[in-house]
Amino acid sequence: MRVLFIRPNSQIIATPVPLGIGYVASYLLSKRPQDSVKIIDGRNRRLSHERVTEQAQTFSPDLIAISAINFEADQVKILAGLLKQALPSAPIVLGGPYASANRASILEKDPHLDFVAVCEGEETFCELVAALEQKSDPAGVRGIYFRENGKINFTGERPLLQDLDQLPLDWDLLEPKSYFRRGGRNSENIVKYSHRTLTALTSRGCPYGCIFCHNIFGKKFRGRSPAQVVSEVAMLREKYGVEELELVDDGFNLNLKRAKDICRGLIARDLGLHLSLPNGIRGDLVDEEFLDLLKAAGFYRIAFAVESASPRIQKLIKKKIDLAKVAWAIAQTSKRGMIATGYFIMGFPEETEEDIEMTIRFARESKLSVASFFYLNPFPGTEVARMAEAKNLQEKLFRDYSTMTVNLSRVSDARLHQLNKRAYRKFYLDPARVWRILKVVPKNFRTLTNAFLVFRLLFEDSVNQ
Repeated sequence: MRVLFIRPNSQIIATPVPLGIGYVASYLLSKRPQDSVKIIDGRNRRLSHERVTEQAQTFSPDLIAISAINFEADQVKILAGLLKQALPSAPIVLGGPYASANRASILEKDPHLDFVAVCEGEETFCELVAALEQKSDPAGVRGIYFRENGKINFTGERPLLQDLDQLPLDWDLLEPKSYFRRGGRNSENIVKYSHRTLTALTSRGCPYGCIFCHNIFGKKFRGRSPAQVVSEVAMLREKYGVEELELVDDGFNLNLKRAKDICRGLIARDLGLHLSLPNGIRGDLVDEEFLDLLKAAGFYRIAFAVESASPRIQKLIKKKIDLAKVAWAIAQTSKRGMIATGYFIMGFPEETEEDIEMTIRFARESKLSVASFFYLNPFPGTEVARMAEAKNLQEKLFRDYSTMTVNLSRVSDARLHQLNKRAYRKFYLDPARVWRILKVVPKNFRTLTNAFLVFRLLFEDSVNQ
């Protein structure tokens, strides 16, 4: 079969390599080498939906797979309509976080989509391709939603993969060097050393129960072996000339021994890479040896997902992080000359102004060099989304992290906005912090440009609605 994978263009600026598509496409070819596979990354190439459709027609696929996140819902609907009109005989499958979070409701709203594949997609998609080729009943493929006689059916949850080392990833399919454009945004990071940056994933799953997480990869932490991770990193350096690599795990250090072994392997290879952990490590599962190993391995930026410094809110959101240990880990990270980045969220259910002030105080008094204060976005399928729906706020869910679309706190919208601006000002308008930032951040045009944007944000007073 001829199978086309698409990531649509959208309002999202960052264009990291679409690892999810890469894993699914690579697994398909490993099991079905007779298939012909093509990937169109509309976001990376900044292709209009019409241009993507034209390229799809040229390839003439038997099956189309679109991967998207929640923010791209509108783009998926437009693109699927164009593709169905141009290629009516090719079924369209939707996967990715948007599919897993919204499930059957997507098929209810969009007649142009034929299947929705949820959670881990490698085995699911491969089996679906075989079923469609053989014209057999897709009901036997676990992990999909599909229509039958006007009814939407779900085939049941698929067990999670246990041995991630068995998952192939053909990097050539992803054309890594196409993401190396100067001035491009091939990651979410505003602080970087090099435009020759890629992202990699070393684990899946998280055992914690945060109410704002859609938890696509399950509650069990599953890590690739340190040897395989180190081998992949070395390959990316040697084959593609990568200079900076971001490990985008949800919990790189949830198995601390494994994380340390990866660092030791990277130290032994001495690859000369700039490394970062931008998605946030578990800050209360850190010791000095781990931080020493991170520094020696080439890590220069470590993110800590704190969310709230209110013990009451920590309990409510079910993160239950040890704030004292996190503060210590941040201080130790900064002491070693690494950039400590903090992520915080405002607008949690029943959050008071006092709770928010505790978060602002924690950030201000910490040794963080960089901090982001986001508004809560209740993603579909999460516990916090159900809380929003109970208050009839579901129509305003998820736009972007910097826009206040839903306010579940006890603070008014206007006051929450003021507190958000206050947090940024208190954090960044601190001479000691400015000096710390100047010492540790990369000295390049990109950093200066982003610094200007951050400081402009400090003095914007209009409420985002």
